[in-house]
Amino acid sequence: MTIQIVYIGLLLVLSAIFSGTETAFISLTFIQEKDLQTGKGRTGKLAASLSKKPDILLSTILIGNNLVNIAASALTTATVIQYYGNYAVAYATGILTLAVLIFAEITPKQIAMIHNETICRIMAYPIRGLTWIMFPLIFLINGISSVITRVFSGEQKTVISQEGIMHAVNIAQTQGMVEDYETTFVQNVFRFDDIDVHTIMTHRTDVFSISGDLTLDAAMPKIIESGFARIPVFGDSPEHIIGILLTRDLLRHILKKEGSRKVSDIMKHPIFVPETRKAHQMFASFKANKLHMATVLDEYGGLSGVVTMEDVIEELFGELYDEHESGAEERILDMENGSFRIMGETSIQQLEDVFDLNVDHSKHIGTVAGLIIEELGIIPSVKQTVTTNIGVFTIRSMRGNRIESVIFTPARDSDEND
Repeated sequence: MTIQIVYIGLLLVLSAIFSGTETAFISLTFIQEKDLQTGKGRTGKLAASLSKKPDILLSTILIGNNLVNIAASALTTATVIQYYGNYAVAYATGILTLAVLIFAEITPKQIAMIHNETICRIMAYPIRGLTWIMFPLIFLINGISSVITRVFSGEQKTVISQEGIMHAVNIAQTQGMVEDYETTFVQNVFRFDDIDVHTIMTHRTDVFSISGDLTLDAAMPKIIESGFARIPVFGDSPEHIIGILLTRDLLRHILKKEGSRKVSDIMKHPIFVPETRKAHQMFASFKANKLHMATVLDEYGGLSGVVTMEDVIEELFGELYDEHESGAEERILDMENGSFRIMGETSIQQLEDVFDLNVDHSKHIGTVAGLIIEELGIIPSVKQTVTTNIGVFTIRSMRGNRIESVIFTPARDSDEND
């Protein structure tokens, strides 16, 4: 009887190995598969290769596991009948089932989830060998299984979606593996392709520009006072941009005693882009042209504003300030009373990200100011209140007919969802 018990024990060990191997391969993440393929030697590459063929892999493991479990059950039944008679079969079956659950299923699978990469590497060659040995049986079973699967569920493909990645990032943030700023950065990267230049540019009414007919000596005081490194140059009117002046070029010519030259003589040729140009396309244009300012034109070819490399980068990393700027112009500022001061130029995407909202708006609207005007249908006035389904906007300041800033009080439902 001792030899039979040893055989049953060995079969349980094999069952545990098959169960653990199955869980180890199934629990591999996409990153772990890449890690196995690139940095874990031959066994790692083989394990990664096996994981890419889950139908063959699972068939091999499940066939082996079922054969082992059936053999253990049959040997146990035969041994019990031989030594104790038929009446003891029920007790033996119960004991064997409990042993399989504890030692061949639950425990090995828990261990496998913790050490899945190591187990996959160890079992890579044994599983490959079993696949070769049982290939005819695997081919037959997979064929039958594929036909049944297609009949009831059709073909399914595993697709890595943006929502899936963001869900994983949010889980990692909840568990403390990812910082808040890293989550925000990932969100910004994904919405980068959807941002129009119109929503991040400096509006033409705020653009500082100089005439191309000015001499360098005449332009110097104005440029120094402005503090800008790149200045649009206009021709017959400020609406007609003909070039971009770089402050460093101006200083170089001043040092050469060439202050009598005109600004138009040393300016760079401008880049003209439509309002609908995407931020990622603008980034590529700046890199290709090696000029970090572009003139934005509206649908009629008129001046809409200017956009810089800094504007584009801020959509990824947030507001950037130099020594002459302060954080007072942060686009969204918490007033610490349940309300927020929001600049009118703030993009709707940023509003949605910060307050976890889904704002319903027209496709051609890209900023908070545009959203309010669309809601009202008229140009608002200071202290005017606009109530929407996401909250209440109160006009804080205007610059001409343009909304400069508002006070936003989120709706209660929005706060609870946050």
